[in-house]
Amino acid sequence: MITAARVKLYPNEGQKILLEKHFGSCRFVYNYFLKKRDEYYITHRDAKKSSLNYLDTQNMLIELKKEHPWLYEINAQSLQMSLRFLDNAFKNFFHKNAEHPRFRKKERNEFFAVPQHIKIQGNRIYFPKFSEGIYFKGSKEKLSEIKDINEIRITKDSGYYYCSIIYEIPEELPEKKPLSEDNSVGIDLGIEKFTTLSNGIAIENPRFIKKVEKRIKKLQKQLSRKQKGSKNRRKQILRLQKEYKKLRDMREDFYDKVSTAIAKRYDTIIIEDLNVKGMMQNHHISKSLSDVSFYYFKQRLEWKAEKYGKNIIEIGRFDPSSKICSRCGNIKHDLKLSDRIYHCNVCGLTIDRDLNAAKNIRKIGLIKVGSVRSEFTPVEIATSGLYGIYPYRQRSVVESGSSEASAEEQLT
Repeated sequence: MITAARVKLYPNEGQKILLEKHFGSCRFVYNYFLKKRDEYYITHRDAKKSSLNYLDTQNMLIELKKEHPWLYEINAQSLQMSLRFLDNAFKNFFHKNAEHPRFRKKERNEFFAVPQHIKIQGNRIYFPKFSEGIYFKGSKEKLSEIKDINEIRITKDSGYYYCSIIYEIPEELPEKKPLSEDNSVGIDLGIEKFTTLSNGIAIENPRFIKKVEKRIKKLQKQLSRKQKGSKNRRKQILRLQKEYKKLRDMREDFYDKVSTAIAKRYDTIIIEDLNVKGMMQNHHISKSLSDVSFYYFKQRLEWKAEKYGKNIIEIGRFDPSSKICSRCGNIKHDLKLSDRIYHCNVCGLTIDRDLNAAKNIRKIGLIKVGSVRSEFTPVEIATSGLYGIYPYRQRSVVESGSSEASAEEQLT
């Protein structure tokens, strides 16, 4: 199994200069051959060979290094890895898995990769062009036990340097636990409460942006007064980047702890597919939505479930969860976003809105995978919507909002 460890680097002044040269040279090579590949396609669109590949750019790199001798100061394999990243970007574009590759900008996506000749001794990491080793802080005992390192990636974030060590361990991912109704949970994601579990546990929204918003606004106002291209402006940008990094670190730490706790506790985790892009169109909640980062949390939860051998079930975004009663299955059409308490007009259930949705998510997810059998046949369910999912929902039920039928008549 391939895994990774990330450590913080503490280079000296000479090493910082060499690291910056690596960042700049790898970015230059990437952008240079991105332009060359686009130009070649335009001029050879109708030819038999309409585009350049990795081997073509690798041969062209030899001539480029002769034109720019300063490229010899950089690890040759790191430059070749930039060509590999570019080739992978074009492959994803051709397979329609990503947009057309973009030019890399300075001070954004600063990184380079080293695929070979890497050694860790004590609290120093050695690789080509850095024969004296770069000091790092981390679990040096654990890292020193790594025998075969596949690759390292050096990155720069808010003025700090990091090294991601990618290596292989003999352990494989554990086998998936059997789908379990008893040890299953439905998760409703929200803004008022970050997550509500179907068993009644609720995790409050930390609202990280409010903790640093005032400081960020002040720094942005100061940045707007700095002269473009000046050293003071670069210093101010660095201060602002560090503040945003604090915000990211708080989110990542929170999501990591919550996802780990859920993945360890439950064998079957059921979530809903949210239309976050569509929800962001609502300017009343867009700021709060961007703060909670639902997509990133789902990614962490899926990765943790894979790590611990747990099951993730995702129900469709159009599957009813909020407006339907978790006890009787009655649909409340007049439910508003501001209604935080769900009151069923049929069975009289009064329950927290998010808890009601979490119970529905769990029930729909279990039926979707066949862990719970409904009262009706699959044909009847397919032709009658939700009939059979809920024990008290009958074909004669008149949904609330469309009739004033009494609860007694609808449950008989």
